[in-house]
Amino acid sequence: MADELASLAVKQQIIEVTTIYARAIDRMDEALLRSVFHPGSTHNHFYQGPSSDPDRSSADEDPGDFVRFAFQVLSAHTHTHHQLGNHYVELESDTEARSECYFTAYHRMRALGDPLAGDGAFETEMDFFVGGRYLDNFALRDGEWKIVERIGMTDWMRIEAPSSGGTAGIDQDTISKRWPDDRLYKMAAV
Repeated sequence: MADELASLAVKQQIIEVTTIYARAIDRMDEALLRSVFHPGSTHNHFYQGPSSDPDRSSADEDPGDFVRFAFQVLSAHTHTHHQLGNHYVELESDTEARSECYFTAYHRMRALGDPLAGDGAFETEMDFFVGGRYLDNFALRDGEWKIVERIGMTDWMRIEAPSSGGTAGIDQDTISKRWPDDRLYKMAAV
């Protein structure tokens, strides 16, 4: 029973790392995103190379690592929303694990004319959807489970004109924002 509880606790820690990843991406919280990767981790998900170089920051010109690349790409979107689904964790040993987590991601692309619009911008805002899986290798180092290798598998992608009615009638304090303006950062320690 104790071994089963210990395994469940480790699996929950790994699931929480993946959940923190989604939060960090959607809130564009650089420090939080860097915190889910061990030094030397690698990435292959719309970018191939190091996941997080601790000597880099989002202010650097060239991508250099996935975190910087992600911030360059996501700045061309006004909103993102990553939804996590089926999550399966396999413990390989006391210090290594493997994880498969399904995701669906939504991105509102900025329109041409917006100074932050990306190279692939359209004349109007567009909605970009992606569905796939995160295949992660985790390692326990210095008492923390973190990602050491991520491979992002893409099942489908879709771009379409936005169909939302906007958020004009909603309390502005309840509309998701990015770090540090999101209400999450105003709550007690999370």
